[in-house]
Amino acid sequence: MATRSFIARKITVGYEGCYCHWDGYLEGVGQTLVEYYLDEDKIAYLLSFGDISSLGTDVGSKHDFMDRSEDATTFYGRDRGETGTNIQTKQFPTIERLLQYAEYSGCEFVYLFERNGWRYASRGAQYFGLSDGSGFSEFQWMKSAATAA
Repeated sequence: MATRSFIARKITVGYEGCYCHWDGYLEGVGQTLVEYYLDEDKIAYLLSFGDISSLGTDVGSKHDFMDRSEDATTFYGRDRGETGTNIQTKQFPTIERLLQYAEYSGCEFVYLFERNGWRYASRGAQYFGLSDGSGFSEFQWMKSAATAA
């Protein structure tokens, strides 16, 4: 079963981000972000493709959904051929609106890049898309495995 997350960054007029379906835990998407996505241009490029099926260590190039490398990110639009506005990058005027959207989308983790670092917020367990009713925690700063040691 998927662990849904939302990946976002602070922009001049609020926040922008996208949904990520697989492996949203700190040890999955979280660790990948702090180890491979620290450059603001690379993060902007990642988010420009919209919603993510699975996050890789690199944005990569267009590939077939069933024929991909472990390192490449798989996007709903670019790689799975899905269309529509619901898979595009979203913009939010406030962090509260972003968190509301992430909660509505069934996300358990939100990852936010601002001030040259990643922070995360988490919420209660999800079972088949049903929340235990808890909201998101306060944001906490993340560290890579190298800096945590």
